[in-house]
Amino acid sequence: MTLPKRDTAAIEAISQVRQTMDESQLDIADRMAKVNAQHISTFRNDALERQIDRLKRSLVAHYTGDDKQHRILFIIGESHSGKTTLIEHVLRTDPAFLPYITTDGIEAMPCLHLPAPSPCTLHNIASDGLEKLGYPIKSTLTESRIWPLFREQLKRRRVIFLFIDEAQHAIKSNNSSWEIQKVRDTFKHLVQMPEWPVRLILCGVSPLELLRDGDKQIASRSTVLNLGPLTDDKHAPHVRRYVEMVVQEHADMGLGDFLCGDFPKRIIHACGGCFGSIVQLIRYAVETALLAGENKVLQKHFSRAYADITGCSPSSNIFTMKSWRTMEPGEARITEEPGGDGDGGGDDGPKPKRLRAGERRN
Repeated sequence: MTLPKRDTAAIEAISQVRQTMDESQLDIADRMAKVNAQHISTFRNDALERQIDRLKRSLVAHYTGDDKQHRILFIIGESHSGKTTLIEHVLRTDPAFLPYITTDGIEAMPCLHLPAPSPCTLHNIASDGLEKLGYPIKSTLTESRIWPLFREQLKRRRVIFLFIDEAQHAIKSNNSSWEIQKVRDTFKHLVQMPEWPVRLILCGVSPLELLRDGDKQIASRSTVLNLGPLTDDKHAPHVRRYVEMVVQEHADMGLGDFLCGDFPKRIIHACGGCFGSIVQLIRYAVETALLAGENKVLQKHFSRAYADITGCSPSSNIFTMKSWRTMEPGEARITEEPGGDGDGGGDDGPKPKRLRAGERRN
């Protein structure tokens, strides 16, 4: 799995902004960048690694008695439940997905990470995939010609895992039952090629499950990892550990004695059980403490962070009021950009505008 390249123009523009900032602000920005870059390992890592191991076992048995199971993995959860961040970490740290040079001098890319294009048609999936593989294509290529070419280039670049993020758009962009079945059939063909084994990882929110539920063959060839919300009763100890990890280990700061009692449950309630939002709130509290010139995170920093995120009044702050359970859950959940369904953990940034025939990017 390859990391996104840094754009020279962007680096230059950011450097110009840095030159206008106070040293204290730069110190906080750089410190938070290190905090935000840290991965928070949870019980979900183990669950995903088990699923990835199933795909790998199926892959190595491709020519030696593979029973056709475990060829597709569905990862389904609400927006900002941590799906993308979780799978990117596992793929980035597993040696099986590291690029290598083949015997004929080609840079192999074992895992191709493909954010779902917009609109997420079969033609656009193959077109974006070929572009990421570094293969120039003509915009006039039809779907019937571009998919054989895409499959050929997957083999050439030794891609054995195809990870499509925000894959629910394959359902949303194909409205009719005929179009959706066409997507299913194309994906089935992809993982059933006798000459080249490919395993497919589809990550997204509902209605992604419709790709599986409506087809018995896909259901028999796939497994599902559901990333549900964290709950007060079951996951409060986990959230307490996340606070300690981010504050004490990642930020190297002190932590006040306020995590006893119902405080972790308040965090879960504030974020609607959304893992990504919980992590953001904790990091926001760290930044709030740094901005206040303090090196110890206290309850007041969570209160201020929550107020900044939600715009709530002091009387309706979930971290200070007694009747916090009466508040609507999820007020601190990460909000979407207009039209977005992002997971908050990707590094791809905004998708470029699709070019018309004859156009070129500047």
